Amino acid sequence: MAARFFIVAALAALVVGYKDTSPVVAWSSHHSNLLDGLVPSANPVVQDILYSKDICEHDAVVLVEHPGLHASDLRALSPHSHLARSLSSSPSARQFPYVPHGSAEEDQTISFFAAQVASKCGAHLLDFTAGQGGLSPQHDSKHVVSLNMPALEYSGQDRKTAMVEHDSLLATELAALAALFPHHLIIYTGAPLPFSKRQAPDLAPPARPVLDLSPGHAPSAAANSTLPAGGILKRYQLLTPGLITVFLITFLVLIPILMLGINALASIQSPVRVEPPKGYSELMKKTQ
Repeated sequence: MAARFFIVAALAALVVGYKDTSPVVAWSSHHSNLLDGLVPSANPVVQDILYSKDICEHDAVVLVEHPGLHASDLRALSPHSHLARSLSSSPSARQFPYVPHGSAEEDQTISFFAAQVASKCGAHLLDFTAGQGGLSPQHDSKHVVSLNMPALEYSGQDRKTAMVEHDSLLATELAALAALFPHHLIIYTGAPLPFSKRQAPDLAPPARPVLDLSPGHAPSAAANSTLPAGGILKRYQLLTPGLITVFLITFLVLIPILMLGINALASIQSPVRVEPPKGYSELMKKTQ
């Protein structure tokens, strides 16, 4: 039992360890000392790559951000997918499957990193969404390209299908960029899904009645304190799931066990008087 407990605890720790992580994949069109000599540190991997002194050697640095991307999505891709073929044929490539998400603050976003690199290298900054065009590069100038992929929000087979479509879309965009910038570095990373209204917490406090003990103040009910019409079962939830579980355990388990024990004790019989053993004769005892 203890061994099973420790196994479950270890698996739970692994699951928690992979929570809020996303993959980071980087490859270049030419041999890159930056990627080959990259040693992960306490900083985010993307930050280590972009803030390297060798980052400005490339004609273009392409930052691809894919919200909702997980390492399992990349493993599910076919070996013949664009991403798999790009990594296998690239002179330099690195893969980091579980990288913790950075802070949601402005100085931790891909757009901020792209602006920093563009300012550092004196490059032209381009920001566009995959499939929507809008790419207008400048000739004879280095570029930092921020490419935004559609969010990956599905599950199961629909998620695999969407990932294949996104891989095809990414292949089209990167092929166009590779034709414009032969010497390039591509960094492909996941990101948390956009914060939806469905997940947004209700920050407005509930209306509560105000207690005023001053003379002449008439107590008033809150705006949302109207009780529904009907009996007590209409107004309150008496049979909660916990209470129902207690009743079931009590009446179906504990009481039958108690009754069985009482019946067992009641069925025990003891002799009214002590009978002499067989073969015993009181006359023979007297003659002895």
